[in-house]
Amino acid sequence: MSTFTKQPGDVFDYDIDMSKWFAEIPGDDIQSVTVSVSSDTEASPSLVAGPSPHPQVVLVGAEPVRFKVWIGGGTNFNDYKVSCLVATEQDRVKEVEFIIKVRDK
Repeated sequence: MSTFTKQPGDVFDYDIDMSKWFAEIPGDDIQSVTVSVSSDTEASPSLVAGPSPHPQVVLVGAEPVRFKVWIGGGTNFNDYKVSCLVATEQDRVKEVEFIIKVRDK
């Protein structure tokens, strides 16, 4: 699982490239992505996907096998798991997760 570090005030986009996974299943691509954020220390995580004015997810390409997740916020010294549930045109579902550590430098 990949890990990234950001400061509480940062708003970053994280690119998820699933082209290797899709290479094994030609003719399929991303239909939709649902993003959720969880934290072991916060009941309602302060890290959010798609802080205004950004959408949560942007699909990349005409037949997308990559997507971009916009993330902002978070509480200093907390770690968050970002889960992306990817649904494909042929009804496959793949979960992609990564960790974001919030550290005010």
